[in-house]
Amino acid sequence: MSRFRVTAATVFAVLVLFGSVAFAGESAVPSASEREGTGQEGHAAEAEERAGEDADHDSAAMAPDAMRRLRATHAVAAAAPGWVGEIKLGAEDTWEPSIAADPSGPYVYALYNGFNRPKACKSCPPIPMLLRVSSDNGVTWGPETYICPCPNVKQYQYDPVLKVANNGVVYATWMNKTDIAFSKSTDHGATWSAPITVSGNQWADHPWLGVSPNGVDVYVAYATTQDVWVAASHNAGASFAAPVKLNTDSGHYRYPNGFEVLPSGVAVMSASNYPGSQQNNGPIAIETWRTTNGGASWSVNVLANLFTGVQFATSSTTALASDAAGTLVALYTGATIVGAPGQVWTRRSIDGGATWAPAVAIESGPADASFPAIAGGAAGVFRLHYGDNRTGSWNTWYRSSTDGGQTWGADVDISDADTGGTYKTAAGFSSEYGDYGAIDITNTGKTVAVWGEGVSISTGPGAIWFNRET
Repeated sequence: MSRFRVTAATVFAVLVLFGSVAFAGESAVPSASEREGTGQEGHAAEAEERAGEDADHDSAAMAPDAMRRLRATHAVAAAAPGWVGEIKLGAEDTWEPSIAADPSGPYVYALYNGFNRPKACKSCPPIPMLLRVSSDNGVTWGPETYICPCPNVKQYQYDPVLKVANNGVVYATWMNKTDIAFSKSTDHGATWSAPITVSGNQWADHPWLGVSPNGVDVYVAYATTQDVWVAASHNAGASFAAPVKLNTDSGHYRYPNGFEVLPSGVAVMSASNYPGSQQNNGPIAIETWRTTNGGASWSVNVLANLFTGVQFATSSTTALASDAAGTLVALYTGATIVGAPGQVWTRRSIDGGATWAPAVAIESGPADASFPAIAGGAAGVFRLHYGDNRTGSWNTWYRSSTDGGQTWGADVDISDADTGGTYKTAAGFSSEYGDYGAIDITNTGKTVAVWGEGVSISTGPGAIWFNRET
């Protein structure tokens, strides 16, 4: 779901020509029209980096003073029961995080992008993709590093997704401007393979990543102006086959936001199907796409027919997870009628996504709700979070299941800090910041979660926030 973004920094003169935006001024400052994709219009361009003006050396690491600032935390009012307490993981003007935990060791990885950041790498994009690594299941975190200097990417990197296979190899996908990039690390994020562009020469938006438990089968889904495509690898991401277009219709925008590869080899992707483009009001189909032959062909299953809601920011998003037994749980949001508050549901499948059990309401009250994220663990174990504004402000709510998604425990507010940003109060925070957050389960069975908080979904200040189970 692509929405516009504005930072709190001054926006300089803008020249718009055929959908691209050029900026003049001392620094690359993103404006409302250069937020990451806008459905059919695509990603507006950002300022070209002025050669050598931001740093005096090339480095994959942030400057030490920036690292120290990132380590700063803030007062926590009262930690949620069973949780350590919310902290700011990314400094102000960071958004859209992914998080992934190593099922075989104590490593946790967080990936997000940063705006208006001090740069220690003059060849890196002005809006870079930033990685932090924890070697103790999220208790402490290393400094930000650049996942890819990518000197040929002169504008921005967006939309990260991380996965970790059972052997500890970390897989990542993100946008290099409007190309979809893939890379992996075999040394706990210290170094990364040269990025592979999996999207060919077409404009592409919002990738999502699926990886088999053994790391051999890797899928990257992404959207174009009216279609959804998947590129598949069956050699652990060393190379990818040509992308396959899934849909045969036209005039729709599908927003992939969940991908699971089961031990059986079946792969399932979830998506919200918008009318015309992401910006249009009207009906939204919640879809799952399934392949049993390694991505050569796909079938579609419609889980729900919903509608756009109170605001575009909360219209519809999907998420998908599987547990060790191969049970799938789809988590999705939308409105029951056009303009109504967003609600949240789950549906489960025990046959690899061929059929799905009836929907279970997760949040069906009068609050506006969206921004779902879900993870699976041991057999029967699922953990999720989502946002809603039931208090008059936004909060991030957590729920868990131990019976494969048939029933869910009581919700817990894990956005439990009252301070740390101008957008935070005792009631919550002003808005979700960015399109999505993420959740995962560590090798000790504990939950780690990230999400964005800010002044508005597209306007800073705002930052990445983190909490973990005790």
